Amino acid sequence: MENTMGKMILCRGKQTDKPLVIEGTGMRLYTVEELCYYIYNNIYLIGQDFINGRLIEFLRQTGEEDLSERVRSLYEKKAGLAEILVTILKTVDYYSVSDIEKIRETLNTLGRQNVCERLKSRGDGYLANECFFSAVKCYESIINDYKGSGLSGSEYSKVYHNLGTAYARMFLYNKAAKYYDDAYKTGQHEESKKCSIAAKMLADRNSGPINVDASEDEYVISREIETLMDNARYSDEYRKLDSINALKQEGNVAGFNASIDEELLHWKEDYMKYSKTF
Repeated sequence: MENTMGKMILCRGKQTDKPLVIEGTGMRLYTVEELCYYIYNNIYLIGQDFINGRLIEFLRQTGEEDLSERVRSLYEKKAGLAEILVTILKTVDYYSVSDIEKIRETLNTLGRQNVCERLKSRGDGYLANECFFSAVKCYESIINDYKGSGLSGSEYSKVYHNLGTAYARMFLYNKAAKYYDDAYKTGQHEESKKCSIAAKMLADRNSGPINVDASEDEYVISREIETLMDNARYSDEYRKLDSINALKQEGNVAGFNASIDEELLHWKEDYMKYSKTF
């Protein structure tokens, strides 16, 4: 029995000492049950490149020698992604047949998508999982390599908007503003326009007071940003940092240093997740 990814998982096989590291998210899997959980809950992030020698070796190390050989055979025969993933899920028997059939339907749908649609689905999945750099790579590939081929104007504008959001979440506000502008030009959605204004203001936040000649939209958004910044002190993160600082003020140097080390480790892990590429 393991507690992994926020869920208790009953393991039938053995746990490997050499985890399968998922490229793009940095997630580490130690059992076949964890593998099935990852496949089921991250289906939009999984491409044909997921099936490789590392996966085959992982299955062998977790005691699934027969499954490892079956996947190797399918891989060498260039079987489809859906067939291989369903084989893994059915063999491990962690999910019900009906659940697995839903996965098959999703994979078949993905298989009918053109390359830009698949990249967008994958990028959206990375963005939802806060893997911002991997999301950027997907969206930029759509724009630079495929020119949005096969996407509607509405979907293409969402690519630009989501790319802006990924950059904004990495605090790269100038780049974020550029792509929000492109999203607005392409789709004419007010949300993209507002996000662009906000990104530009955040990029220039040290340039001085509010411009009295600013447009109504700019003025409203600037006030919203100020309100959010004022309310930041009530966030859990701010309170946590405040409590750490209180340890120092109280003379609890050992507690302060331990808390700082823990917080720095957490920030490093977040940075590695945000900046990980696939």
